[in-house]
Amino acid sequence: MSIAGKTILIDSSLSNSFVYHMSIYFLPKTTAKRLDKQRRTFFWQGGGQKRKYHLIKWEIINKSKKHGGLGIKNVQTMNISLLCKWWWKLEMENGLWQEIIKGKYLHNDTVGSVKHIMDDSPIWRDLLKIKHIYLKGRIMKVKNGKCTSFWTDTWLCDKPLCSLFPHPI
Repeated sequence: MSIAGKTILIDSSLSNSFVYHMSIYFLPKTTAKRLDKQRRTFFWQGGGQKRKYHLIKWEIINKSKKHGGLGIKNVQTMNISLLCKWWWKLEMENGLWQEIIKGKYLHNDTVGSVKHIMDDSPIWRDLLKIKHIYLKGRIMKVKNGKCTSFWTDTWLCDKPLCSLFPHPI
């Protein structure tokens, strides 16, 4: 099978078979590495048992076609982006599940100030693990001011004011 054929099979089957789980749970690094190893092995060896040389680094293959790669998505990056999408939907869209999540976990707090508590569900706990990544690229829209916090939201230097100017003890 050609490299183009293997790339198409990896993108259509091997990468998409675990997208559902990646959109809900934060995969441990070992699991992401194991999934990448399966895809890497298929790319270089195909279905054969004979080991072949890896002629190019997997990181280069993971780059987009515009940047000289083959466009095979990185498992860990895809996992983080799928989980960040839930944060974006929570802030930007309105619906029943957003009302339930805001009532159960946010308690009139902003997304930037919500903290982990012991009764959190495993899915919410995984979302909290990547919250800092979502907040890093976000721009604040104040609107009516009910969903913003001057002290705990990020305004300057990619950090909230409460961490830039902590209270003296």
